[in-house]
Amino acid sequence: MNVINNSTLLVRRISDLQRRRDILVERQDQLRRTLPEWAFAPLQLAGMSSAEIRGMMQEMSRVESDAGLDAIERELEQLDQRIEELENDLLATPARSLDSIHAVLELALGRVRGQTSKDPNDLFYDYGDARVLSFLERAADDMRSLLQEAHREAV
Repeated sequence: MNVINNSTLLVRRISDLQRRRDILVERQDQLRRTLPEWAFAPLQLAGMSSAEIRGMMQEMSRVESDAGLDAIERELEQLDQRIEELENDLLATPARSLDSIHAVLELALGRVRGQTSKDPNDLFYDYGDARVLSFLERAADDMRSLLQEAHREAV
């Protein structure tokens, strides 16, 4: 395994892996939508005998496996593990420039954006989380502006 000791390169590699993961998750969702109707109705299992439930679960596992969901799950687990390893490397690698700091901030901001609703009508909306996200976005925007200014002055 190559050791990457540059924050910007680590962020780029993590972002690439996260894009691959997003593509796999989308493919997984598409495959799940092609499963038989009974696979989406586990509550219909109520009233069935334990043998019927076991049989249904075995059949569901077989259908998911036939559809390729097992392979996607394994690939997602490998990607998640690799992303975590790179994030650990990133945490241990000091940023040596404002560009590197900005790259790390953007990576963290992307993660927070993905987990935080800014819509007050959303069931999962939390004012405090949305406020923290706004502060982080502001810091990233300010840093981006400063970096662009410094780049213009250097040219």
